[in-house]
Amino acid sequence: MIIIIAIIIAFANKAGELGLNKFLWGAIGFAAYFLTQFVAGIILALVYDMMGKSIENLSEMALNFVGIIVGAICAYIAYQQMPKYAQKDQQTLEDDLLDEDMFR
Repeated sequence: MIIIIAIIIAFANKAGELGLNKFLWGAIGFAAYFLTQFVAGIILALVYDMMGKSIENLSEMALNFVGIIVGAICAYIAYQQMPKYAQKDQQTLEDDLLDEDMFR
C-alpha cells in the first residue's frame, strides 16, 4: 500500500510541474500499477494451469514480488510518457493559436 501512495504522489507532483491535471495523472498512476498487477496475476495463473500445476502451491511472497515488480515497471513507463504528453498538448495549443491568427 505504501508503494501505491508513493506512485500516486509522484504522478501528481510531476503533473503539477508540467501543468497537467493532478487527479487524472494520479489515477493513471494508480491504474497503471494495480491493473498491471491484476493482469500479471491472471497470466501467471493461466500459465500454471496450462502446465498442470496449481497456483495454490506457489508461495504468496513470490506472487507479491512478481506483481510489485511488473506493476512498478508499468507505472515507470507511464511516468516517463507524461512529459511527452505535456509537450504534445502544448504544441496543439500553440497550433490552435496560430491557426486562429491566420483567419483574422
